[in-house]
Amino acid sequence: MIFKKIEEIHWNRIIEIQDESYREIGTEELDVLKSKNAASPDTCFVCVSKSGVVLGYLLAHPWRGTSPPKLFEPLPNITDCEYLYLHDMAISPQSKGQGIGRAAALKLIEVARNKGMNKVMLVAVQGSESFWATIGFQEVKGVSICSSYGEKAQLMEKVLAVSMGSVYQWGQSR
Repeated sequence: MIFKKIEEIHWNRIIEIQDESYREIGTEELDVLKSKNAASPDTCFVCVSKSGVVLGYLLAHPWRGTSPPKLFEPLPNITDCEYLYLHDMAISPQSKGQGIGRAAALKLIEVARNKGMNKVMLVAVQGSESFWATIGFQEVKGVSICSSYGEKAQLMEKVLAVSMGSVYQWGQSR
């Protein structure tokens, strides 16, 4: 699988895949998606075929606090963070079942470890919690999630390392 940083030429296909994937919760505007990539281009990428067709994408960014960011809003400026938040991952319906989602998630976990992050969090939507559980994510109970994520959304996390209460300055190399 070929993973690449997101380039301007990829955004139209990312929007198409998002439209095909999020029937229950709706789709976000291009500027909202781009704000995630602008905040953390090292943790946002596409999976492309050998011919360069985008098969899926993943958008993750630094975050802090117990409540996940709201959907449909551009990301605020983030200077320090507690963890990496996986905002969105979608695979084109035609490419499902090829292991792209699992490979993308594992790549993100590797990037997070390399950046010294102690965990990755996400909100599982549209019944995806069983997929995330197979990669080692566990439900975080007792945290309120914005209703825009959908009725059965679950906050989940994967702990990567023991933290001593560190707050990471985003953009510093480790």
